[in-house]
Amino acid sequence: MIVLNNEQAFFYHPIIKYIPSGIRRYIMMCDIGEFEEIRLKRGLPLSVCIKSESFFITKSGAVLKSPQNTITISDKDIDEAVSLISNCSMYAFEECVKNGYITVENGCRVGMCGDIIMRDGKVSTIKNISGLNYRLAREIKGVGEGVAERIVSADKVLNTLIISPPGCGKTTLLRDLSRILSDRGYKISVVDERNEISGVQKGRAGFDLGALCDVMQGGEKAQVIELMTRTMSPQVIITDELGGKDDVKAIKKATRSGVAVVATIHASCKEDIKKSDKELYNCFDCFVTLGNNKIEEIYCDD
Repeated sequence: MIVLNNEQAFFYHPIIKYIPSGIRRYIMMCDIGEFEEIRLKRGLPLSVCIKSESFFITKSGAVLKSPQNTITISDKDIDEAVSLISNCSMYAFEECVKNGYITVENGCRVGMCGDIIMRDGKVSTIKNISGLNYRLAREIKGVGEGVAERIVSADKVLNTLIISPPGCGKTTLLRDLSRILSDRGYKISVVDERNEISGVQKGRAGFDLGALCDVMQGGEKAQVIELMTRTMSPQVIITDELGGKDDVKAIKKATRSGVAVVATIHASCKEDIKKSDKELYNCFDCFVTLGNNKIEEIYCDD
């Protein structure tokens, strides 16, 4: 048996290397596997999110509901964290910073807030970072089994939209659906705009997406959907967080080509989508609603 001390152990967890050294040891006293988020705010207590609830960490590694007598984040902590997540070069991550986040190893996203700098009516960058939110990507094999049974009809995958507010497990579900559908023999193309689904590092996916899965990371989602449809002959395209009209056009073009699409969107229910974007709603045959990290409804028009 190998026993690791805290300074050795952090190398074995992808997110910890991006946590500032002044608070790293306190986090390593806890069970990081339970964490969904780690939040750092200048001059305020270190907080974590577990099962959608917020907690605070003491210097003894206790996790409490009350922020009293817990760890406070300093200016030095925030500045070191920004240096770590940007690899000491914010310029290299300029495009990501415009969107308010940076994706680091294994699909973990670090959101940031501060002073927005506008140029020509668009967000140019964020200065004077005041807070960081580390969202920990995770792999839970088997979580998609029940959904997979419903979205496959007559050996064809139905166009499926996964709906939920942020932080309810949409991306985790997508990962497992990719693995399950691929292992059943479907050719999968993952369009991973933010590198959160796959967690690719040096060409290798950080998660098990299945043996028949191709991944394209970066680029604008709509363009990459069309590219993968043309070049990789997928049977199913999987992508995260649909946005504007260009995404809808790309999905319609893919489905007309005989490719099924499984995607996610931020919303509370399918009725909201139907009211706000009928064109998007009509692209899908099946709707999966998530809430509080569980499946609330599966509706398939099959």
